[in-house]
Amino acid sequence: MKNILFVSAAFPPKSDPECLQTAKYFKYLSAHTDLSISVITSSIPTLFMPYDSNLDRFDSGYTQKIEIPIYEWKILNFILRKLIPNGIDYPDSKFTFHLQPKRVIRTLETKPDIIYSRANPLSSSILAYKLAEYYKIPWVMHLSDPWVDSPVKKYNQHQYAYHSSWEKKCFERAQFIGLTSQHTIDFYKKKYPLFADKFLYFPNVYDPADIDFRNIDFSGKLKIVYTGGLAGDRSPRFFFEALKELLTENPHLENFFEIKFAGPIDRRNLQLFDQNENKQITHIGQLSYARSLELIKEAHLLLNIDLPIKQPTMAMFFASKILDYFLAGRKIISLSSKGSASEAVLKNLNTILLEYNDVQGIKQVLKDSVESFNSHHADFFTLKFQSSEFDAHYNANRLAGVFRSL
Repeated sequence: MKNILFVSAAFPPKSDPECLQTAKYFKYLSAHTDLSISVITSSIPTLFMPYDSNLDRFDSGYTQKIEIPIYEWKILNFILRKLIPNGIDYPDSKFTFHLQPKRVIRTLETKPDIIYSRANPLSSSILAYKLAEYYKIPWVMHLSDPWVDSPVKKYNQHQYAYHSSWEKKCFERAQFIGLTSQHTIDFYKKKYPLFADKFLYFPNVYDPADIDFRNIDFSGKLKIVYTGGLAGDRSPRFFFEALKELLTENPHLENFFEIKFAGPIDRRNLQLFDQNENKQITHIGQLSYARSLELIKEAHLLLNIDLPIKQPTMAMFFASKILDYFLAGRKIISLSSKGSASEAVLKNLNTILLEYNDVQGIKQVLKDSVESFNSHHADFFTLKFQSSEFDAHYNANRLAGVFRSL
């Protein structure tokens, strides 16, 4: 029996993209009877990780669960960022999580043999480092996103030095480092050639138990769905422009589409929806995971919008929502950067790959969709996907094998 200490501030029944990934891996890891897993996570409530009762089904299977309070509030975070010249991202707003290793050591009932951590948030990695040092045991660190060199982070000089130091310390200390795309592995092999043998491919996953391929319903409207965050340059602006052009040229299609966006959204993108003249488009807010899945499975087409990144080597992200899209078996329209991780995965499937600002390409896809919908062409809307690469059961079994090797 191996005692595993699973360290992740993001753990069900809290809900955010990382919580959902943690839940899927943990579900199948906990089924291995030769592994006894204790969980260290943040307590409920945790800011931006709302409680979701639909995720209670993942909140079992551990030997012990320790919940650490994180001291953060929206207003306090705002004030601190204004008052502290170098900001509070050391490593992130959940820094009080990694400041409490003594609480874990006092409360943990069984000495662990191995530590497994998942980040984001990066505070999970730093807490795991401290515990690995205290117990003098192997550590498997998982990074869902790149650390210092993340193209979505803008660190000032002081923060960059702090993050660079912690990244190197953690990479040196961990026995293995799980990364979610081959793009990310290639990047880190060049950055840390001495650690090349540590990097393992553990992608974001879907739960095979949630697969639900429904018959395509050609009655009613053509439904297009996007689930996921919209912030900064990750924007539906070019999609809006393409639809507007299509409807200007084909006014008879005015009531043909039903297009729903769901998920967290910043003010800038919310303003786009407020100003949008296409009444077919609505943003319906942030949904529970169960409702989000239902919305996906009701769609004819599923939309992915990546964060625009001009440098292909830095386009390392493969959005976890795409794995939820796989569950429905519906065609995906992916708007991303050329050479991105999303493109590398989706190019072999029955998907439509376009650059995020290709208005004419998007318009043509919408025209083709109208024709296929009117002719009841089911194959056009069907995703050809039969791979175990992103199966949570398969990848949790691989991870259990890594634990046994230690």
